[in-house]
Amino acid sequence: MSAALRWKLAGPLIGLSLLLAVPAVFGTVAWWSLYGTGYRVLSVIICLVLAAQLAVAVSIGVRPAKDVPWIRIGLVVLGLLLTCGLARLRREF
Repeated sequence: MSAALRWKLAGPLIGLSLLLAVPAVFGTVAWWSLYGTGYRVLSVIICLVLAAQLAVAVSIGVRPAKDVPWIRIGLVVLGLLLTCGLARLRREF
């Protein structure tokens, strides 16, 4: 797989990851003092999952692959689903 094709795959995944990570980090920092411990812990976990998701998305473009890196694409989707589940759980606090 060529480098250009890898980056064409990675670009939207990086954009999606940033679209989620930037507001999550901003919200965690900006409203840290307004919520309790459970909410804070889940917010930090969400930020860590999104950082890992962003790293995997960047690795799709950076690391050479012979075929489409389905496992890494699946990890990005799994990170998205995990983040949504954690955000739903966080609303309970």
